[in-house]
Amino acid sequence: MSVPNPPSHAGKRGHVRAHILRGIECGLWPVGALLPAESSLCAELSVSRHTVRAALADLQSMGLVASHQGVGTRVLRRKPELTPSHSLQNISELALYARNTTVRILDVKDVALDEATAEWIGAGAGETWCMARTLRTAADQDAPIVLSSVWVPQASKPAIEASGRSGLPVFIEVQRLHGRMVSEVRQVIGISIATREQAALLRCKTREPLLRIQRWYYGHQRALLEVTDSLHPQDRFQYAVTLRHVSGGGITQSPPHQE
Repeated sequence: MSVPNPPSHAGKRGHVRAHILRGIECGLWPVGALLPAESSLCAELSVSRHTVRAALADLQSMGLVASHQGVGTRVLRRKPELTPSHSLQNISELALYARNTTVRILDVKDVALDEATAEWIGAGAGETWCMARTLRTAADQDAPIVLSSVWVPQASKPAIEASGRSGLPVFIEVQRLHGRMVSEVRQVIGISIATREQAALLRCKTREPLLRIQRWYYGHQRALLEVTDSLHPQDRFQYAVTLRHVSGGGITQSPPHQE
């Protein structure tokens, strides 16, 4: 495929993204096929590897492709999904969730943990944590895609305020604040029923089923850095997992794909 010169106002990342989109849409790379290696795209388009990876991340957030370490980037569909989607292979890719979205912090308060809340979080009863409620909305959509309760130790409260300014997930700002990396994330997926207040915020029906995703973020020596409890309307967010059989008789879970 010939590659036209990008418009002067278009960034290199957008040019790479548009080039790959054209190839997928015209069938150059059909569904199920692997895209060219990053090094090949770098050479073909005269861009850096960082630019190629950023463009691929955009395509993942559109649900068009999924990258698998050691395999490559595979085409999932020809047209973007209507609901926000992205693939997860490692902790850093949780930050992709924030791409093309805006976040609004509804309220922030300090909470002395009672026994039930402390047990759920995994902290000590009587400890003071900071809890913020946030709404995140995808670009070009009016209704929010998620209502989240974000819990951090009181010392990490500035990270919530920083997240409101940057739009990045709170765990990224926690890492910046303390210089400690998140090394493990525990995730639990379930269902919740929308209360009247939640329905009003999410613009859905009261008692509508919601996808509930809870995450615990751990640092060095499993120090608990953050806990999130997120509620997604069923028609705006999906979570899909593919299981594959591997040699040796075991079953392994492929990198989850969020839609």
